Amino acid sequence: MKRGQLFSYSQARKNKRRSEVSRWANVAADFSGEVWPEIQPSFRIGPGETVFTIGSCFARNIERFLVDAGCRVPMQELHLPSEEWHGGANSAMNKFHPPAFRQCLGWTAAIFDRDGVVTWADCQPLAFEVGDGRVFDMEMASTPPVTRERFIERRQHIYDVFSTVFSADCLMITPGLIEAWFDKLTGLYIHEAPTLKAMAVLKDRWEFEILSYEQCLADLLAAIDVVRARNPGVKVLITTSPVPLAASFSGKDVRIANAYSKSVLRAVCGAASLKRPMVDYFPSYEAATLSAPDKVWDTDRLHVAGGFVGKIVAYMLDHYLEGGDEAARGLQHARTFLFDAHYPEAEAAARAVLQIKPDEVEAGVVLSEALIRLFRIPEAEAELRKWIGLHPGRADLRIALARAIFRADHARGPEAIAEIEAAVTLPSMGLSEFRSIGELVRRRASPADAERLNRMPVDRFPLHVEAYGALVNVLLDQGRQAEAIELLRRASQLRRSPAALRLQLAELLAGAGRPEEAEAVAGSVLKLEPNNEAARTLLARIAGGFAPSSSS
Repeated sequence: MKRGQLFSYSQARKNKRRSEVSRWANVAADFSGEVWPEIQPSFRIGPGETVFTIGSCFARNIERFLVDAGCRVPMQELHLPSEEWHGGANSAMNKFHPPAFRQCLGWTAAIFDRDGVVTWADCQPLAFEVGDGRVFDMEMASTPPVTRERFIERRQHIYDVFSTVFSADCLMITPGLIEAWFDKLTGLYIHEAPTLKAMAVLKDRWEFEILSYEQCLADLLAAIDVVRARNPGVKVLITTSPVPLAASFSGKDVRIANAYSKSVLRAVCGAASLKRPMVDYFPSYEAATLSAPDKVWDTDRLHVAGGFVGKIVAYMLDHYLEGGDEAARGLQHARTFLFDAHYPEAEAAARAVLQIKPDEVEAGVVLSEALIRLFRIPEAEAELRKWIGLHPGRADLRIALARAIFRADHARGPEAIAEIEAAVTLPSMGLSEFRSIGELVRRRASPADAERLNRMPVDRFPLHVEAYGALVNVLLDQGRQAEAIELLRRASQLRRSPAALRLQLAELLAGAGRPEEAEAVAGSVLKLEPNNEAARTLLARIAGGFAPSSSS
């Protein structure tokens, strides 16, 4: 039997005496607040270095903070057109388990070693033919099938981003789960459950697997070795994602399945850090799961709140970022204060950054937002106009100015609309900017402007379910129930449409005298969420002769 890590008697005694945190009694009080386990980095990340991130959605959350800290993060350079993806483009390339890391990095390495040019032969094992000359990428999150030519073009872009790992200064790996789906025909793991209708027909082709500790460790080490073979000096930082399983295919209580999944991955990450040099484990999982829940989680109890993610990254940078980039650290703290709704502290931190680095536009964004939240509108307007003059292509600055104007004076609505009109023509105008003004425009703009501006995100981001809500409410405000129903029906057919949206559709259908359709929609919610009380209540009302609720 292979033995574990060994220490002499004397060394073991020294280890115990080394610090106060080696005794549980000395850390027990931390659990009522935030927990930050002691770490001992074996390397540093220099300012401006390239950090390649691969992993679950938690890795995506970390990336934007690393960019703010002055690092280059290639995954932030991955772009997809809005008609091909319903969220941030880099989220389409989430990787959840070690076999996926090994597989995609191996795919990239084979092309890198050859000539860097992606061919159909490289793509074919990842492509599922759906007919009409269109193919679906089984190694990406659900994007619509595309032509073979577009598939190769997109894969070339993915390769161009992923191949930067072979020159990166640091590789950050964030495994999240051990439930995996396997394609028996190709011998490859696919991104997620084969829910595409054309895939679901071929039931015998797919296999669900709960990965073993041994397999996860072997694949994680293989992924590191693939990179190290081409980039020997790369530093590796691994961390287990704290984000739990949203649902489990194991047949077990999701809480039990999640605990097992995280236990395996935490053990794998720890073992990998012992088996390879310059591989550190960073305790984001421990910080999130051991801290008081109200300090950590969004209301869905599934995602880590942005403010706490910011604190995790700040803690990481405090230990790993080399040099005294005071502005980058200050910006990190300013954004964390803003996420946590500590607006006076956010203002102070942003101003401190601007004292050090007067041209730091991101600090200006934080400062302006803090001033808006503190109802100091004239100051916020002046700040935003200054930054717009320096960065006229930033849509978010114009949207923030519009929100400030709306908040300052209802009579200045046309002025705010003009800023929004200017913003929507800019290439940087994204869904998050639209969402930040959707309901505000609905309440403050004329009915025609409200409809026109809230229809824009639906037209521009048709796969984003988040784009639909404000327009639905505008149509309902105008008594256009039939149009709202059709828009909700369209949104409910999108990937991962939320239960609340489907329930709104069911309520409207029932209120429109279409109980059979309402029952079917409410029933679809219960199939996904058997304990959804709102759906149960609605079905009971339909069965008893529908009476519209106060919210319909």
